[in-house]
Amino acid sequence: MTHSHPERSNPVLADAGLNYEVMLHKVMLHNKTILIIGSTNGIGRAAYKLCADYGAHVIGVGRSSEAGEAIAREHGGRFITLDVTDDDALTNMFEELARKNVALDGAINNAAMSHDAVPINEHKLELFDRVFALNVRSMFHCLQHEIRAMRPNGGAIVNIASIAGRRGYAGLSIYSASKHAVIGLTRSAALDCAADNIRVNVVCPGSTRTEMFERQMETRPGGAEGTIRGIPLGRISEPEEPAAAAVWLLSDQASFITGETLTTDGGRTIA
Repeated sequence: MTHSHPERSNPVLADAGLNYEVMLHKVMLHNKTILIIGSTNGIGRAAYKLCADYGAHVIGVGRSSEAGEAIAREHGGRFITLDVTDDDALTNMFEELARKNVALDGAINNAAMSHDAVPINEHKLELFDRVFALNVRSMFHCLQHEIRAMRPNGGAIVNIASIAGRRGYAGLSIYSASKHAVIGLTRSAALDCAADNIRVNVVCPGSTRTEMFERQMETRPGGAEGTIRGIPLGRISEPEEPAAAAVWLLSDQASFITGETLTTDGGRTIA
């Protein structure tokens, strides 16, 4: 069955030279400047494209200059090559944006890593330090800079966590702990900057078709097939799906939402 969309054929809109898609773009992120930390693959890459499609000026950040510059060429905007765990480099980037009078309207913090599914007693402390340096410490540092940059005019920030931040998973103790931390960080940040009209929310994707997920499935019990069996909707998410949730939270359509945890997991956590 097909569904009609009367607004797409509305003669008034047609006479004005408008269509449904153009109106949607203007409503969502038209002319906003959006920073995406971790924009070269997976959910971050999908979010970059969506933000650009919805009319935003996008600034992508990541370690792969080749991948990042290719995205910027394809979708517009600009890319900054940066290791976000480098404190000085991150601070310098935000200072440079301020010197150029770049006013941020929104940000998505997506940079993260996972690890093989291994029992907690077999993990090495070095791995714990690496995961937390990227997944938690760098996000904390990004949040500090983003909030300072948005304070004059307000804005919106979305952190990308995981359903592993809402429950435990065998073998993923370090990753799960880091994503629990992201949720707690988001809720506290939302309270700290609400008076400045800055909203901070978190998206918790479930199993999503990314390079990180594919690697993780090689060591997860039951692999991808076992994971899919536990998802009520019966499939793995595409990166565009959690990215769309994040982009919506950035938009004015979510103007009264802050400190919220939005889960995109096909029903996995309620099964």
